[in-house]
Formats: sequence, C-alpha cells, structure tokens
Amino acid sequence: MPPSLNITKIYSKISPVFAYLDKQKENQKFIKMVEVGATFVLISFFTFFAIKPTVLTISALLGDINSKQLLTKDLKGKINNVIVAQDLFSQIQEKYYLIESSLPNSPRFSQALNQIDGAASVQQLEIEKLNFAIDNRFFTTSVSTNSSYLSAISLVSELSKNRRLMEFGDINISVDKDVKDQKVNFIIPLNIYYWPIDAKK
Repeated sequence: MPPSLNITKIYSKISPVFAYLDKQKENQKFIKMVEVGATFVLISFFTFFAIKPTVLTISALLGDINSKQLLTKDLKGKINNVIVAQDLFSQIQEKYYLIESSLPNSPRFSQALNQIDGAASVQQLEIEKLNFAIDNRFFTTSVSTNSSYLSAISLVSELSKNRRLMEFGDINISVDKDVKDQKVNFIIPLNIYYWPIDAKK
C-alpha cells in the first residue's frame, strides 16, 4: 500500500477528533465568556445596589463629621470669646463705679450739687445761687458766689479736680466798688456731662 493512502486513512480517522477538540475549545471559550459576563453583571449589581449606598452613606457621614468639626471649632471660638469677655468684665467691674461717678448714665443733679457744695466747703465759701438747665448729654449750671478773688480761684481749682466730668465756660468776675471788704462777684458757668443709656447702644 502506498504511503499516501496511509496518511489519508490516518487523517480521516483523526479529523473527527480535531473537530471535536475545536468544538470543545469553542465551548470552553463560550463558557468563559458567560462566566466573565456574569461576573461583570454581578459586580455591576453589587456596585449599584450594595457598594453605591455604602459609599453614599460613608460620604454623608464624612460630611457630617466635617460639619460637626467646623461647628465644634466655631463654638470653641465663641466660648473662648465669652470667657475672655467675662475676664475683661471682671477686671473692669471693680473700677466701674469710677466710670459711673465720672460719667453717670443720668444727670444725677444731687450728686453734682454735693460735689459743688463739697468744693465750696473746702474753700469755706457759700454758694449764693445755683441754677440747672438740662441738655442732651450734659446740663449747665452757674455757680455764683461773693468772695475774695483768691478763694474764688481756689474754688475753680477744686472743681477742676472733681471726678465728675465738667467743662468750664467763660468765668465772669465783677467787683462791687461800694463793698469795703474787697469781695468779688464770681459766676462760674459749668457744663456737667452724663451719658444716657440710649447713647451707649
């Protein structure tokens, strides 16, 4: 038998095997493609229905944490400001009466009268006339006295040392020629200040 016939016979017997193997390869490729597709479908499913809500929840929680951290920082700053303000207030509270006596929140005529009387008493002077006229944030008064020139000047000096905020106007001095004891008529115009509560707002 010629060799070409043997090869043909062998090939005819083996070719179904090759065809079967090719078919099996195609089947395995198809199965792998199905597995890969199913894997992608499952991954997409879990990503959309399981992982995505989890990621969104985590993002929301991180946002809440950041906002709460900022709020906490802001509140700490405000609390620190309150503490500083309380410390400052406690420091000035002891001296507040000095401010109030210098620049009270109401005219306090009686206080002004006592201070003027006190200054006059130091110089042993008697105030003959004292008028008050109220204005916005201050009131005016004229102190009239009949005394020696030095005593009147000393009264001005004493009033200038007063704690209450006062402003002197043009002082009027006149001499009565008929009076033998050389006394002068002295008129001291004063603006005495106060700070109304409405002005402090």
